[in-house]
Amino acid sequence: MDDLALLRALCPPPDAPVRPVRSGASGALPPSHTRLVDAYGVGCFDEFLWIYGEGAENENLDVHVRSAWTRSYVRRMGTSEVLGVLDRHGVLPEELVSWGGTDNADLLIWLPVGEPEDWPTLVVESGQLSRTVLTGTSTRIVLDLLTRGARAAAFPEDFPSDTPSFSSNPYT
Repeated sequence: MDDLALLRALCPPPDAPVRPVRSGASGALPPSHTRLVDAYGVGCFDEFLWIYGEGAENENLDVHVRSAWTRSYVRRMGTSEVLGVLDRHGVLPEELVSWGGTDNADLLIWLPVGEPEDWPTLVVESGQLSRTVLTGTSTRIVLDLLTRGARAAAFPEDFPSDTPSFSSNPYT
């Protein structure tokens, strides 16, 4: 079974996903992320982990809007630890692609080096108190976080729940 099938088995997608208008249209995102957004739409896993897509109606969930904000934030506020990770990967702040975030304002950022399916993800805790680099596609990382196969300091101990869920808007 591939990662998306495993994720769908663990956490079924909504019956009517809120898909972005331009999901994958620019070709700028890894194809696996486009498939993830096609299956689930943009929204939130377990009321904590938000997934962004291209052309999302809600600009807070649009990958390009969030990436522009993240690039500006890292240029202005980047700690030596975060900037060191970028330097080690040969990535400039202007190249960062933000594909997700959390309710605590933590960031999930692709470091675009190599083939898009192989881009590592930098998880930056709000306030940049910690950072973790995870490998795998966005789908694999979501799956690993929901099964506790991967941990990042930015994620609280009570994440995930015993029965993870997905919602396009968990606060309505």
